Amino acid sequence: MLRRTTHAGSFYPRFGDQISTQIQRWTEGQPTARREENCLGLIVPHAGYVYSGACAAKGFHYIGEQHFDSLLILHPSHQGINFDWSVSPFDQYDTPLGMVEQDPRIFELLTRNTEDKNREKRLHELEHSLEIQLPLIKYFFPATPICPVMIGRPHPEVAMRLAEQIREAVAASGQKVGIIVSTDLSHYHDSDRAEKMDSLIIRYIMSLDADALWQSVISKRCEACGIGGLLALIMYAGIHDDAKAKVIEYTHSGKVSGDNQQVVGYLSALVYR
Repeated sequence: MLRRTTHAGSFYPRFGDQISTQIQRWTEGQPTARREENCLGLIVPHAGYVYSGACAAKGFHYIGEQHFDSLLILHPSHQGINFDWSVSPFDQYDTPLGMVEQDPRIFELLTRNTEDKNREKRLHELEHSLEIQLPLIKYFFPATPICPVMIGRPHPEVAMRLAEQIREAVAASGQKVGIIVSTDLSHYHDSDRAEKMDSLIIRYIMSLDADALWQSVISKRCEACGIGGLLALIMYAGIHDDAKAKVIEYTHSGKVSGDNQQVVGYLSALVYR
């Protein structure tokens, strides 16, 4: 079953050569991970490429020299949240750069206790927070299969169960699996307030403090539309005593549009050991 593109030509260019040219321009001369920075997860934004594409591309470029047998993408649902999480049922994903394949082994391990694997199929078809990542993955990891997981209820108890299920699936697969968390940060505040809010969420990501991160979000001191994926990644990384995090790039939409009255925050960050 093929998932066709629904946002090519709007969120990102319709043609592959345009995307490749953009990525090359954004990442020329940018650093890559040091040998000792073994990626557990990558946090990247999912707005239109004109606003957040460079930030996301620099994140993927940073881990681009590392090998992964599979990439597991944790992304929020913007269309409905009446479920905990849903593993994408598609076998293939169309992009302007070519097809991306689903990882059947990771899919099986994450869905073996799921009764209806197609329940949220329409939500998967519409969701841009996944699709925006697919051309970048195809560019940097052209032969690596994926397994997207769309998160509905972004609560800590849901994130904990998901993190545990991911741990079990990765262990059972015997594969090197990288986790991609798709999220934007603060939404539609002036740039001064946005930067303060985003600096707080970045602080808790850097300290891998899921509890403080969640408390700050529910108290509205900071925002992230992909908070469920962030929590799950931090909880997943928690099994490693040597897990760390670092910022690759932070920016916001005002730096591109010139409108600093209502900006959206973007972060690329690495969780590694």
